[in-house]
Amino acid sequence: MIFNYLKLTSCLTFIVSFVHLVAGKGQIININHALVNDVLHFTYGLEEWLDTSQQPCENFYDFVCARSVNSSQAQLDKRHQQEQLKFDQFLQADDNTEQLMDAELKLKYFYQSCQNARSAEHLKSSLMYRLAGGWPAIDIENAGTVRKRRNMTWLQVLGVFHEAGVPYFFKTKIELISNRRIVQIQPDDSMRFSLRKFEQMAGEIMQSYDVEAGRARLIALEVLSFERASRDVMKLTTDTAREKKDKNKIQEYSYEDFKNSAFGPQLQLDWDTYFRKVMGKPLKSTDLIFVGDLPKLKEYFDLLQNTSITRFLNWLWIDYLMDKTVQDCQQLSQHYFAPLYQHIVERSALNKIQMAQMYNELGQMYEQLLLHTPWIDEITQEFSRLFLGRIMHLTLNGDAKLDDDYDSLSITSRNFYRNLEKAQRFLAQKSKQQIYGGDNKKYSSTTKSKVIQSAEEFMKIFLIANGLLKQNQNLSTPLNYLLVGEPFSEIMIGGGSLTNPGAWRSMDSEPQYAKFDKCLTRQQQQRNRQLFQLKKQPMTAVNQTRNFNLNDLILKTLAQQQTWQAYDHWLRREIFLSSHLDSLLQAGRLKMSMRKLYFVVSTLVDCQRHPQSGRRELIHSYLKNSFEFAQTFQCQRLDPLITLNKCKIL
Repeated sequence: MIFNYLKLTSCLTFIVSFVHLVAGKGQIININHALVNDVLHFTYGLEEWLDTSQQPCENFYDFVCARSVNSSQAQLDKRHQQEQLKFDQFLQADDNTEQLMDAELKLKYFYQSCQNARSAEHLKSSLMYRLAGGWPAIDIENAGTVRKRRNMTWLQVLGVFHEAGVPYFFKTKIELISNRRIVQIQPDDSMRFSLRKFEQMAGEIMQSYDVEAGRARLIALEVLSFERASRDVMKLTTDTAREKKDKNKIQEYSYEDFKNSAFGPQLQLDWDTYFRKVMGKPLKSTDLIFVGDLPKLKEYFDLLQNTSITRFLNWLWIDYLMDKTVQDCQQLSQHYFAPLYQHIVERSALNKIQMAQMYNELGQMYEQLLLHTPWIDEITQEFSRLFLGRIMHLTLNGDAKLDDDYDSLSITSRNFYRNLEKAQRFLAQKSKQQIYGGDNKKYSSTTKSKVIQSAEEFMKIFLIANGLLKQNQNLSTPLNYLLVGEPFSEIMIGGGSLTNPGAWRSMDSEPQYAKFDKCLTRQQQQRNRQLFQLKKQPMTAVNQTRNFNLNDLILKTLAQQQTWQAYDHWLRREIFLSSHLDSLLQAGRLKMSMRKLYFVVSTLVDCQRHPQSGRRELIHSYLKNSFEFAQTFQCQRLDPLITLNKCKIL
């Protein structure tokens, strides 16, 4: 069968915390006390999300989602804190190297070098340092470096930094169109620190690299003077109408004309060497140069032309090193290894074996419950097979594609500055490959591409789950069913077409679709009559326009059925454990049960995934037609979320 990717035991084996003897039967029951505490701790944390002034059978969406939707920024901040904590735990752990992918190991080496291999001698041995002519503040005795520095121009120095992916003063963007290179040059107005902060950090940087105090004061004055001048240019605004027009106008040159313009002979700038350095090859005379904000760019060039190379290098290295201190190591690791960072925090709370067990159970339920219905077409079924295999592999082994992506990046723990330079150059090279269309052909297949994109979309659910879990909790059973089971089923059934509602449906499902549509319309008519009889609203014609796509409701209902059946099967299989949990949950303030938790938590994840206000109608429509919801919450006949004639899709 298609879902036998992993032969896992059908029952979970629990660690015995205590032995309970059932009175009168002599039956020994093993209860995992840690699991019980985990569920109770998680449920207690739900109180901060739920609006208990609302009644579940009257307004379930507001009961679960109101606080979440109204505090989206606080929610994002909390999630970000959780991610940072998980990432920090990964970086600090020293006993997990054998379990890491190669790319993850490179990330750890980068972090370790940032912490421990960052002396002035480490900096001096880096390639970028040597090519740029060194840092005069710490290198005044090396005759070779001093000679090299004297013979360099500011454009040559900038070329070294730009080639390494560190743009200063202007940015260059290069595109290839019809075998002709198009280069865009635009002033860089980015400012990382206030002037006061810059002055403070300049002193701290020189102190950390043991620059003699008297010398450091003189350098600080020179550097601060240059910083003020560059900020004046950055804030430059034009006054006359002509100047404004020149500022907004994009100047177009052939490369030959550009070199002969005000940027060329007058300033004695060697653009051939610059572009050969940045691009790896020189530009042709017929290639095009587009220059934006010409007045400001000229001001920058005049400033650089009138600054000594020693002062410029002192400023450049101090500014470059400001956000690369020991305190910045985690942020730098996150920035230069962003895909790995996300991969790590997504998987940080996984219980691999129990997650794989859940996927296997959901796969079997898909096969039993949905595969032979008319709803899902054959192409989508093929996607579902591949999606399950992909997620199973990501869960157990991690994303092998990341190892491929970072294969060319060589990182050790011996020198932070070499690692930093390699990482910067690696990102710059990746950016160039994207511009020139160097896509990875291994993943060009449409179906495989959809599977990969859908797997990436699903893995983001773990970021939401991490924000709901408490510190040191992980996604073990049953929390995995509650938090990620339904989104998994939804993406699996949707066949990579969630942005195109209904694309997953078979043509054979049209009769069932029409029947379901009519049933919902009748349901609304009956509800209107009921409200009229209760004098809660005037009798009006049924509004045929829904605030959601009917395909989305069908997809959610199918996903709920698939996940609920698998979850309910687990509860019945672990009847004594689930009964024990039910009795403890019922004693709490929320009066929960394991089945109530399913609806509450899956809906909480849904509204954090889809914070749009229109989601309320879809959620309520789905709940009105759920026998399980009505039974679980013991809703009464006149409750708004109860309808006697439910619309079935299975």
